[in-house]
Amino acid sequence: MNESASYEHSLLCPCGSKKTYLQCCYLSHQDHSQARSPEQLMRSRYSAYSLKHFNYIIATQHPDFRRHLTVEQLAKEPQSQWLGLAVLSCEQQALKGTVTFKAWYKQDKKIDVIYECSNFILENNLWYYTDGKQMQCTLPKRNESCVCQSGKKFKHCCMP
Repeated sequence: MNESASYEHSLLCPCGSKKTYLQCCYLSHQDHSQARSPEQLMRSRYSAYSLKHFNYIIATQHPDFRRHLTVEQLAKEPQSQWLGLAVLSCEQQALKGTVTFKAWYKQDKKIDVIYECSNFILENNLWYYTDGKQMQCTLPKRNESCVCQSGKKFKHCCMP
């Protein structure tokens, strides 16, 4: 393992689990079958976006829903700086599941959010993202907790 990979593995996982990356999403990034629920897959996909592991994003998106998705498209500039993930709800049936979440990011010095109810299916013992319903969300107020989960107020942390 090279020095930068070692450093990446010792950091807290971007998914917000409060575990190190090595103890958390790294396992799924090495072996898709380690994401054993829709929530685990969604968290590992968020971490993959954050760490620019674009091949994992493609591999975990169901082939019927890829619509010509490529690493080149995902790597296009400007890249987002992912700030924090909040999982709001999860539901799982035998072969389907949903996860509602807010994924906060900064791009071009502006903060935005993906607020989505994502759909997942289990096929050949692997969970896949299919699609999702986007919803509207407003930025937190100045004195609310920051979206990056630092524990600071938004105005003292990530507020533009």
